[in-house]
Formats: sequence, structure tokens, C-alpha cells
Amino acid sequence: MQSRSCVKSRHPIFIPIAIGAMAIAFTVTILVAWALIFTQFYIVSSKPAVGQDLGVGYWMILSIGCLFLLLIVVAIVLFLVSNIRQSNYVHKQNAFIDSVTHELKSPLASLRIGLETLERHQLDPQMKGRFIGMMKKDVDRLKALIDHVLEAGRLEHERRALNSSATDLRGLIDSCAAQIRYRYDLDETQLVTTLSAEENRSVLIDPVALETVLLNLLDNGVKYSGDRIDVHLDATAEAETLTIAIRDQGLGIPKQQLKKVFERFFRVEREGEANKVRGTGLGLYVVSLLVKRMEGRIQVHSEGESKGTLVTIELPLRWCEATEAESTGKDEGHGATGETVPARG
Repeated sequence: MQSRSCVKSRHPIFIPIAIGAMAIAFTVTILVAWALIFTQFYIVSSKPAVGQDLGVGYWMILSIGCLFLLLIVVAIVLFLVSNIRQSNYVHKQNAFIDSVTHELKSPLASLRIGLETLERHQLDPQMKGRFIGMMKKDVDRLKALIDHVLEAGRLEHERRALNSSATDLRGLIDSCAAQIRYRYDLDETQLVTTLSAEENRSVLIDPVALETVLLNLLDNGVKYSGDRIDVHLDATAEAETLTIAIRDQGLGIPKQQLKKVFERFFRVEREGEANKVRGTGLGLYVVSLLVKRMEGRIQVHSEGESKGTLVTIELPLRWCEATEAESTGKDEGHGATGETVPARG
């Protein structure tokens, strides 16, 4: 993983080096050319008869020198733009490292406290079960974070083929909602899911990719809801299209930042307490890559801060025949039976 990151980083480093080398070459060329021009000017001024033979060359060198001067200015501008972009990217990487460090330390500290409490105190079964439940959530949180980062790296560097299988949409959606409710201690009224399907059959889709998308979006919807958690997932399965809309009533996104939400490491900048919500800046980046792999479309809409967010996904859909669903479900043990893989978000 580290070697791939190094290879990827060569390209943005090469650009400013190349621009700088070109600017130096043009500078040397223009200095030499103008030295010749001044020499010719001296000859012309001292010997007018000789100047008549050097007129064409004089104007040609002067024109080339002006052109090179323009190229130098362009090179300097490109160099500055490249440096600004690189600086912004480094800033995003630093913010990502800070967020990941915090996300790793928090559950580890909670696990340590839980283990020390179980070790030093004699707890009744109910209290012990509560501590064990909290520790399981911390482990799940760590696993989700690690899987999240690894998945982003895999999607960026590997062109992995989709593994489509017969999938029970309702079972997959319910499973994702149950995981998020468990993760944040929510009741069913705080996270509501609906599925409207034309037919009561399994669909042929990559269940791991779809689950990763749903878990990331639902997690974002809850995490950025603020004090009032009210998240709705509405899915509609039609003849050839699966449409999923996830809506929350939370912090929202400033309109001027909507176009950047799918960029790697990008995090929405908000004012006050809203800006303290932790995250890696990889969630929507991973989601957008997976949706593209599934040949779908994703859109994010928000009226602004504190006005909620709506994420809409459209995916091509293929319904399974009954025999196909049964055979695929038996072969892979997933989808038609409603089973899901562990969370990747």
C-alpha cells in the first residue's frame, strides 16, 4: 500500500519540477538572444551600412525573445497554481491523519477503561454484560475505520471486478439499518427504511459494494444529524433501475461546497460546534467510486447549513429468475437468503 502511494505521489511532484526546468531554459535562452540583440543594436548604431543586412534577424530574435518571456510568465503561473494545489492536498492529508488518530485513540481508551473495570471490580452479570456490549461496539468502530481506509486504497489502485449475486434487497437494507441502529443506540423511529419494489424477487447486484455504500451513507446521515436524529432511507426498485434516497434533517452542506464532497480527504467546513464532528473525509469518496463501479449515478443536495442533506443514488437493476436466485444463493450463501457480510463502512 505504501509503495503504491509513493508511485502515485510522483506525478504531482514531477509537474512543478518540469515547469521550473522549462522556465530556467527559457530564461537562459532569452538572455542569450537579447545579448545578441544588444550586440546587433550596437553594430547598427556604430555602422549603419552593416545594420541593413541584420534587420530581419534583429526583429526575429526580438520576437522570439518576447515569446519566450510570455512562456516564462505562463510557467511561473502554472508553478504557483501547482504549489497551491499541492499545499491544499497536504493540508487535507494532515487533517485526515489527525481525524484517524483521534478515531483510533477514542475507542482504544474506552476499551482500556472497560477491561480495567472488569479486571478490578466484581460486577453483577447485568453490569458486566453492559460493559462487554460497550467494548464490542468499540471493536466494531475500530474495524469499521480500518476497513474504511483500506477500502479507499483498494478502490483507488485496483480495478476489482464486481461480484454480482442474487440479493434480497429488503434483507440487505434491513441489515444495514440494524447495524447503524446498534452502533449509535437508535430506535426504529430515528432511522426509518422503506422499500417499494415492483416484484417480490431477488436482484442481481454486488451485495458487498451495495452494503458498503448504504452503511457509509447511513452512518454519515446519523453522525451529521446533530441533536435531532431523523434519517430516512427510501428505496424504489423498478423494472431496470434501483433508486435509493437517504435524507436527514441535520447539519446540511453549504451550497458552495457541494461540488467538492466526493473529493478524497475533503471535509465540509462548518462554523462552531458543527465543525467538531469527526471524520476521515473518505466516506463519500468511497461511495462515489463504488457507485461508478456499479455503473450508477450519485447526487448530493442540500439547501445549506442546518437544512439537512439528501443523497440520491440510481443503479442499473437486473431481476433474477427464480431458478437463478436459488442456484446463486446456494453457491455463494449470500443474497437470496438475506445474509450480509460484515460492515465495511
